[in-house]
Amino acid sequence: MTTAVVANLGEDIGRYWGAKASLTKTSSMSAVRSTLRAALVLASAALLGGCPFMSSTATPAVSTPSSIAVAQGNGQSAQAGKALPSAIVLRVVDENGHGVAKQIATLVVTIGGGTLSPATVVSDTLGEMRFVWTLGQAGPAQSLLATVNGTISVSVGATAIFPAQVIIAQGQLQSGKVATALKNDIVIRVVGPANQPMIGVAVAFTVTGGAGGITPQSGVTNALGELSTKWTLGAAAGSNTLVATAGQLPIATINATATP
Repeated sequence: MTTAVVANLGEDIGRYWGAKASLTKTSSMSAVRSTLRAALVLASAALLGGCPFMSSTATPAVSTPSSIAVAQGNGQSAQAGKALPSAIVLRVVDENGHGVAKQIATLVVTIGGGTLSPATVVSDTLGEMRFVWTLGQAGPAQSLLATVNGTISVSVGATAIFPAQVIIAQGQLQSGKVATALKNDIVIRVVGPANQPMIGVAVAFTVTGGAGGITPQSGVTNALGELSTKWTLGAAAGSNTLVATAGQLPIATINATATP
């Protein structure tokens, strides 16, 4: 209750108490009780918000969005064709820096050819909105534009990582008896420019010397960027060779020796 309301309530009740004093001298006790009852009704109504001087209708202020900024996720990197590790979070604020709710942002990929989920987002009570960005295959540079009300916008950037090399992780330069499988599987790893594991990359194995066999002959790399195969050496003693290829990357050559 405000100070003004309390003051008004005090004045009203004071008038009733003044009337009580007057009535006590000139009127019956019944009139006094009626006066006191009216004072109590007034006090109760004021406390419950029912008094005339308590009634007011406040119109909530409507915040107007002034700007939109990236709160989380700008400048990330991930393998091309994969989602970024963290969701993108944008924040819409008014001129005082307070979040503005229920604002709709339209998201458009401008560079890289990736996808956004969802493509349209709405700000929450903090003015924040989030979405997942899956990078495209068009090149390392990736960018998107988020626009609110067609007037305020912000760009978000990311970097797509592409396979750069096929590495022999295990099994190079083994030896074994002719026509038998080598003790250790052949394991290759596909990595990016900074040795990041590349997931889901198709790899093919081909015997190029020794007439041995491999199982499996192809597959895709796992979460470590790796794929393994079992190599059975050829029937003749001597050098055996195997190559692993992944797209246009330089091939990896694995060597082994078959003994009698």
